[in-house]
Amino acid sequence: MTPEEWPDLPPGYTLKLCVADAFSTACQAASEGAEDGFMLMVDRPSRCEAALVLRPLDPIQPALTLAYVGLLGLHDGLAAVAPAETPVAVGWPDRLLVNAACVGGIRIAHGPLVEKEGMSDVPEWLVLGITVQMVSERDDDAPGTELDYTNLHEEGCRDVTVPQLVESFGRHMLHWLDRWQEQGFEPVRRAFLHDLDDKALKIDANGDASSETAAGGKSFYPLRDRLRQPSWQLPESVKALQ
Repeated sequence: MTPEEWPDLPPGYTLKLCVADAFSTACQAASEGAEDGFMLMVDRPSRCEAALVLRPLDPIQPALTLAYVGLLGLHDGLAAVAPAETPVAVGWPDRLLVNAACVGGIRIAHGPLVEKEGMSDVPEWLVLGITVQMVSERDDDAPGTELDYTNLHEEGCRDVTVPQLVESFGRHMLHWLDRWQEQGFEPVRRAFLHDLDDKALKIDANGDASSETAAGGKSFYPLRDRLRQPSWQLPESVKALQ
């Protein structure tokens, strides 16, 4: 990829290419002092993979609601470059869906919890990673080849390129990040519920989720626990069939 083909990102981002594993590389860079807005992107046309370093000023629980900001940015970013009427949705808490099948999603990691402005549990850094499968790949460890998993090429988005998607994500991510910073989580929560595939799921003001059980009770799903491992990665049972 030549510099002319790089995504044209808004001010505030600093983009650098890497050969593989943008997420782990960004986490390492964050731990070594990379600034807010530093983004890594893998130069690979078959899969969109990028990671963004953020420097939160909020305690860990509200800071983790940036997962919703990132997934909304990815959802809106894909919707903006995909053919009109492409059915794009989100799955709680980290999946990106097209035609009700997973094409990828977001993931989050954070650094040590430190004291900032009198608060003792603020993450020193936070990395938001995105992954979207553009075409099918054999022996892939991301969305692939069963009914629950798909890729953009198979869903009619074959003209969408990795630089296009990263650029669109960057712009929509910035829009939602500004709203999150200025208005809090509530407008993000409402927009996420609008795009959510499971309309029975409730999202609380702290980012956790819940749903009613058949017996009339409630099941609770802590956001922090659910973000520890990406739910969109291709299951081992499916990988074994490839």
